[in-house]
Amino acid sequence: MIEFLEEPHIYLVDGIVVPSVSEILHFIFPDKYKNVNKAILNAKAKYGTKIHESVEMYENNIKTMSLEEAFDVTVRTKELNYIQEASLRQYVKLKQKYKIEVLKQEQMICYKKKYAGRFDMIASIDNCFCLCDIKTTAELDEEYLSWQLSYYELAMNKHFDKLYAIWLPKKGLGVLKEIKRKSKEELLKKLNDFLEREENSE
Repeated sequence: MIEFLEEPHIYLVDGIVVPSVSEILHFIFPDKYKNVNKAILNAKAKYGTKIHESVEMYENNIKTMSLEEAFDVTVRTKELNYIQEASLRQYVKLKQKYKIEVLKQEQMICYKKKYAGRFDMIASIDNCFCLCDIKTTAELDEEYLSWQLSYYELAMNKHFDKLYAIWLPKKGLGVLKEIKRKSKEELLKKLNDFLEREENSE
């Protein structure tokens, strides 16, 4: 059983603390946010969370409502400002353009009790079986996403036809971007390096 404790931001698998995919990524990219003010990082994270939650709510709403009503209810319920509403509208455009049919959203996963995480979305896109991550950053870090999505794929023990970023930058047009995967060998090598460092630092 996988649990996530919000306040300390830790995953438990069968009651045992395991590292998150985010921690492994921080090990691989130690300088990614080094020069960014913590308050700015928190604000960006908060914004990103709101967009994620809005996409999830919209997808749930369209199961029982018209597309227009689902959009309006999501905007009202999540109290989106005009920039956030524009981002959600960009998502809807991408959904229509690429025939994105969401199969699963926001589920926790773990790999052999070595790490855990939560993927954003599994979807059928142009009839391909795809794993997707939603990003709201000003620039899209494809290398970072390559590791992130590949670790999720490894944890699920599935092979997706494609890995995608659904990129919804502030005040920008939405983009669906295919992301290259890392090999299993690369993933396990970095994972073992990370776990070894953790063991040595205890």
